[in-house]
Amino acid sequence: METCRSKEQGLSEKSLTRGTDQKKLRELSKPNHQAVVERCASGSEHHQSSVMNPFVDWGFKYLFGTERNKRNLVGFLNLVLELESPIVEVEYLNNENIPYYEGGRECVFDVLCTDTTGARFLIEVQNAPISYIRNRILYYTCRLIDQMGQPGDKWNYNIDKVYSICLMNFMYEQDPVLKREFMLQDPHTGALFTDRIHIVMLQLPCLDAKSLSECNLLYEKLLYLLLQMKNGMSTIEELKRKVYEHGLNEEIRETFLNVLEEANLASLSKSDKALYEARLKRYRDNRACLDYAIEQGIEQGIEQGIEQGIQQGISRGLIEGRAEGMAHSKREIAKSMKNKGLDVGLIAECTSLSEIEIENL
Repeated sequence: METCRSKEQGLSEKSLTRGTDQKKLRELSKPNHQAVVERCASGSEHHQSSVMNPFVDWGFKYLFGTERNKRNLVGFLNLVLELESPIVEVEYLNNENIPYYEGGRECVFDVLCTDTTGARFLIEVQNAPISYIRNRILYYTCRLIDQMGQPGDKWNYNIDKVYSICLMNFMYEQDPVLKREFMLQDPHTGALFTDRIHIVMLQLPCLDAKSLSECNLLYEKLLYLLLQMKNGMSTIEELKRKVYEHGLNEEIRETFLNVLEEANLASLSKSDKALYEARLKRYRDNRACLDYAIEQGIEQGIEQGIEQGIQQGISRGLIEGRAEGMAHSKREIAKSMKNKGLDVGLIAECTSLSEIEIENL
């Protein structure tokens, strides 16, 4: 983050007084609030993309949750779930989950459907970190199971499978991987208790492929394509060319190409484009304001580190010189940021220390 980089090398040797150093270091360490405020007003993207962002809620539902794009959804489910028996047809269900008691939580899922076997599929897109993400998806998975209950004494608890898929534009665990799958199993033997619940959580930032060729699995290729659409740096024609050049089998290629064709903003009706742009603005505003909150937290951590680091650094600087004092301040700042759980790479960028030095703090 450019605004967090250390700039103390520009301070004069003659300004080594407590008040002066504290004031200058605070000013130099502060994020560029004006730039952040501007992003909150206009969004963090500085260009007008011609490709729909699939992680805007309206965009995802349009691409995968409408009758005209039902085959996109079938392809998506088959690629992500990697089922032995592919899904051939789905039927959309009411995606509004209404609470059955007053004051209960309501939820509108991004996509909710069932296949010909009765299995249900719940798909959600989460763009910002939320507390208890795993508990949340488990809760709504169980709500779907609960809705299968039937009145009377003849019902025998024969419930259908529920697959819950969560696409996350953040990482929720300390050692993240792209795809996590969860089922109910015996922790000692691994024996399956039931296959009625199957949860898939996709941590999209873990996919760091720079091209389709670097993706090993088919679902990774689909996610790569969706992330490319989100970035908006390529045109529909460029993305299609990547798909053609990659040598996918005909069925997969047609799925990818159809997703891209439907994501062409130029093909939207005026009303649909207006709906998408309204949701895109809200998506950008939320993203920019989240970025601002993160920068605020970083600034507070730096402020506290500077207070401690300056005092100790100046004391040692009187004996060992200004260079050692400032180096100590950097280490104290890094230690404070590390104690607050900030990423080592970010701390290295903000303090100019190496990641090895930071790990040894």
